[in-house]
Amino acid sequence: MKRKIAALLMACMLALPLVAGCSSGTTEQKPAENKDEQQQQAEPQATEREITDMAGRTVTIPTEVNSVYCAVPTGEAMVATLSPEKIIGWVNEPSAAAMEYLPENLASMPVIGGWMGQQVTANMEDIITLDPDIIIYVGTDGSLGNDDVPDQIQKETGIPVVCASSALERTAEVYRTLGDWIGEAERGEELATYYETKLADVVEKIDAIPDSERPRVYYAENSDGLATDPAGSSHTEVLDYCKVTNVADVEMKSGQGRTEVSIEQVIAWDPELILCHSGFVLADDITSNPQWADIQAVKDGEVYTTPAVPFNWFDRPPNVMRLMGIQWFATVCYPDIDIDINQETKDFYKLFYKMDLSDEQVESLLNQNQLSFN
Repeated sequence: MKRKIAALLMACMLALPLVAGCSSGTTEQKPAENKDEQQQQAEPQATEREITDMAGRTVTIPTEVNSVYCAVPTGEAMVATLSPEKIIGWVNEPSAAAMEYLPENLASMPVIGGWMGQQVTANMEDIITLDPDIIIYVGTDGSLGNDDVPDQIQKETGIPVVCASSALERTAEVYRTLGDWIGEAERGEELATYYETKLADVVEKIDAIPDSERPRVYYAENSDGLATDPAGSSHTEVLDYCKVTNVADVEMKSGQGRTEVSIEQVIAWDPELILCHSGFVLADDITSNPQWADIQAVKDGEVYTTPAVPFNWFDRPPNVMRLMGIQWFATVCYPDIDIDINQETKDFYKLFYKMDLSDEQVESLLNQNQLSFN
């Protein structure tokens, strides 16, 4: 009996290495196949990265960005087409007309204000409570490098603030840059490529128009239409791209612009076409006012209002809709130009807002006399 027990013990002892070998085989970590995998196994994934924004500032941002607050409306217009689900609040409340063309989730976003020129309406407590991963601040190329507002916002909130340019010619670059920052590089490239292609196409068609056919234009701003911006202003980029003659012989104002003028000055300039910024004044306001009656544009019925939904197609805020503004205004100024504005509008909204527009919606957009924001 003792021998059987001894033999059994001996068998168990001999089997232990085999069991250990089998156990070792099932728990052993699979070796990395290459150096990159070895490095990934050895180092934890970074949760932050350092970027250089378009103002030349070095900013540390999360590697994964899921929520964004835009400190100015210009940023909202870009992110709304790039990744609308990441917006956590509005600077201004969008109108019902604007929301018809924006994703449903944006209708429930809180209005928390922002930084708009000289006016600051931002609710800092709300921004801190909502705790976005990054804050996007947009400004002109001339102002960004000298603007201390982004650093102030970052200091007060403790949230990374990144700067982007509002320049029309850099819109494609902004899409690529924002796409990289917020984890939407593929979408950013798609929108940037479309923008570059369409802008180059319409510019080529406008350049082919003889100088003799370029109208003299007055850009009407303020509630009475008696404020404007000259050629070369950041507020008149669409007019400049359309190669019209801007009649405003006034000093260029920085920032919010809008140099006030008299009706006598406008009468003396006698523009052939008047373009009304829909954020201030509508075409009907001009054509129904007797003091404008003797101006050539009014007599000829050449008074127009800028389309404004879901964001203004010209300015305030300067945004990607300026591509549509150039195409639309080119058809207004040059009726024979080879641009199917109805189809271009449908194509644009399909790609940027993921909407299939009806003919009725297109007509409404192109003849819009409502403000995009309340």
